[in-house]
Amino acid sequence: MKLFVFTVVAAFSLSACTVLPAKQEVVKAPVPESEEASSEKIYAQPDSAKFSAQLAEQLVDNASIRLNTAKVGITNLVGVTSQYDESSALSQVLSEQLLLELHRRELSVLDFKATDFIRVTPKGDFALTRDYLELDEIMPITHVLVGTLSHHRNGVMANTRLVDINTKAVVSVAQVFIPEAVARQLDESYGQPTIRKAP
Repeated sequence: MKLFVFTVVAAFSLSACTVLPAKQEVVKAPVPESEEASSEKIYAQPDSAKFSAQLAEQLVDNASIRLNTAKVGITNLVGVTSQYDESSALSQVLSEQLLLELHRRELSVLDFKATDFIRVTPKGDFALTRDYLELDEIMPITHVLVGTLSHHRNGVMANTRLVDINTKAVVSVAQVFIPEAVARQLDESYGQPTIRKAP
């Protein structure tokens, strides 16, 4: 009996003394700088996005109302000396980027160019339109984002404002200067007529 007890105690003692190997810390191999740069380049936004983000941030910071109650429609920025009925590639891209940036900041942005149907054509399927006859006559937009672009020697000044669509009260403002090199990336004509020599 003593031999049996001794054997059981010895078995428990040996199992209790089992030593597990220490955890090895996993060291990740450093990513070469060239790979990091290439991955950042794939997801990098165009230079103009930085200026749209600055405009959106200013509009949120300078607001005199609670923006979580506003339903915003975003229009194209127009030339400050124009008839306010034309837009450039630069202004259209800025408007698209502003839609993205304001949505990221949790504003309620309405896309008034979206139709209530999908047009299927040989050239593609579309739900956006510039034909006012295809748009809803009544939309619950409470505020519109409007603005102007003024060309300077070294770039473009973009001024935007958020306006109450009923009272015309300006409830927020923003302004950024876009360097010429960035503006030219989006608008080759840079808002000016292109003059070519006759052949």
